[in-house]
Amino acid sequence: MRILVTWLLYLVMHGIAQAQTPVSVTVLCDASYPPYSYAENGEAKGLYSDILRTAFARMPDYRVSIRPVPWPRGLAALEKGTAFALFPPYHRPLERPWMDYSRPILEESVVAFVRTELAQQRAIEDFPRAYVGLRIGLNRGFNIIAAPSYKTMLAAGEVTQSYATDNRTNLLQLRRKRIDVYINDRLSILWELQQMHSEGLFASSGLDWLVEGPKLSSEHGHLGYTRINEQAYPYKQDFMQQLDQALLALEHDGSIIRLAQRYSSIDLLPATDQGSGEGATSGNDL
Repeated sequence: MRILVTWLLYLVMHGIAQAQTPVSVTVLCDASYPPYSYAENGEAKGLYSDILRTAFARMPDYRVSIRPVPWPRGLAALEKGTAFALFPPYHRPLERPWMDYSRPILEESVVAFVRTELAQQRAIEDFPRAYVGLRIGLNRGFNIIAAPSYKTMLAAGEVTQSYATDNRTNLLQLRRKRIDVYINDRLSILWELQQMHSEGLFASSGLDWLVEGPKLSSEHGHLGYTRINEQAYPYKQDFMQQLDQALLALEHDGSIIRLAQRYSSIDLLPATDQGSGEGATSGNDL
């Protein structure tokens, strides 16, 4: 009898221990989208990684690891159901019927940065009307600006566009007056300016040659979940609910804003009124 009681007690305690063991979950992230999500020596870095790690720490039922992958590969894995989740996709329910979404994590804003002397001469918040005759710099792969009047102006030659490979190249073009305006994601530009300033590239004049202009559009990033092969992820609904609750708490207590400030601490830009232009599409295809 004593042996039986001991065995039953062991089974009960073993079952409790198993019930308390966190579920191991792997989440994929974009390996090439700084400063939001990128890989550094194989480790997930960036603002979304910081936010989600903070949220996951409030979910003791789960032990979550983050694995950076090329963005197309991550999307393909969710579409096939071979991966559970991926960040940070935009909300595209018609394009991706095989994906569910967390609550919005973070707003990303597309803005126009303008050379200071032009900002002093024009009402730069009036986009695109105030930009006649200017040279607009964009990154290759940047979705074309969506404002209908901008397209009309571009077709008529009233504005011109040029393309460069990345933020740094376009910012240097702006500094050297080879373009007049640079349009891209705000935080990406601020993060690159911070890197360039820390490297001493603007040591002689700071950033007094540059003014932040109007916000042209915005998107929200999410954690996207596969809707395929869901039997492989029986914890999905509970995970989604717990994460949404954690993200809401981080939003309410100001944690997300504080984390974002680490990536946009540039305080050298001249202050301007943030007008709202006619619109642009997002700077990537998340």
